[in-house]
Amino acid sequence: MSYSSFASHRAMVFDTVRNSAYAKAIQALVTPDSVVLDLGAGFGILGLLAAQAGAKKVYLVEPEPVGQLAREFALASGLADRIVVLQGRIEDIELPEQVDLILSVFTGNLLFSEDLLPSLFHARDRYLKPGGHLLPDRAELLLAPLEAPDLHATHVAGWSQAVAQLDFAAARNMAANEILWMPQTEVSGLRLGPETVLCAPDFMNARNGDCSGSATCRIDSSGLCHGLLAWFRIRLGSAWLTTDPRAPALHWMNAVLPLDPPLPLRAGETVTLGLRRPQGGDWTWALQAEAGLRRHSEFLARVNDPRQLRKAASDFHPQLDLKGKAAHFVLGQLDGSTSNAQLAQLLLQEFPGMFKDQPTAQAFVLSLVKRFATGSLQAAPQQAALQPNIPGGEQ
Repeated sequence: MSYSSFASHRAMVFDTVRNSAYAKAIQALVTPDSVVLDLGAGFGILGLLAAQAGAKKVYLVEPEPVGQLAREFALASGLADRIVVLQGRIEDIELPEQVDLILSVFTGNLLFSEDLLPSLFHARDRYLKPGGHLLPDRAELLLAPLEAPDLHATHVAGWSQAVAQLDFAAARNMAANEILWMPQTEVSGLRLGPETVLCAPDFMNARNGDCSGSATCRIDSSGLCHGLLAWFRIRLGSAWLTTDPRAPALHWMNAVLPLDPPLPLRAGETVTLGLRRPQGGDWTWALQAEAGLRRHSEFLARVNDPRQLRKAASDFHPQLDLKGKAAHFVLGQLDGSTSNAQLAQLLLQEFPGMFKDQPTAQAFVLSLVKRFATGSLQAAPQQAALQPNIPGGEQ
């Protein structure tokens, strides 16, 4: 998910259930002497709640430029004197002091989906005072076997039906390995067994963003299992906030992990559920029952290019292609003495025929400059000479 746009933050700002739960936990921990870090602050609502609760200082750390709006929100709310906005990744910036409390919403839609937890652990290890607190400080990822014939027919089995007398059945296997991300209000079906905790990370002590768990579940109702319903809950102080579809709706999405073909389950039998996702990797899920085994992976939901897979091998010896050589050339020129337009012109001279015109070359340059460059905006001499003199004032 991208957090660079204004619209992507609306659901979080107006998630009153989530924000009320955080506010209650914040109020229980914050004192007039508290220094707080709002990590991945976005518009800063959690940090502003901490300032509102009386915190002495609140640092809002947000990689995307939208975080700068938090200054306006703080000023409008009468909290600007307590708020410090820092744009950048927590790994790349320097806080001037340690903090008593770290606030975060780094759990994505399924705790590990967005690979944000390592950044939380970095902030914890570097900036949290001894005896300090995290909100949230623990989480649980839960599964339940689900009978959901309508969902399965729409998203998986439907591929076996001809469309305009054309056969798309070969896509069914890919569909069966694709996670269905759904709002809580749209999840339908019958749970054939109780909720089962597959993974329970302790954010105060965890060291990586890997997910791996298995557990047994005793089936309550006989039926055809079409998938595993997945959700999570996080601990905020003494209370838990859950994305269970039976609970009040939150901005997060639920996940349905399909099984195909569906697996018949018998009331009273014990089944084994498995779920795994290495940091930065693909989700894999499994169900072992009396009727058989179903195992699926997101990896199988993609059309994978063998050449790209080979590049990911540990024994692969990479070499720069033409585009890589062009990027290497541009990065080598970033010493602060050459403008973007000049870099584009040099690129056209060095790699004739690679870029059709100056704008195309400059777009390539800008893509690299935005990621890797620093520097300041300097007015050209001729522009400076055109600035008018202002009698009695600064020029």
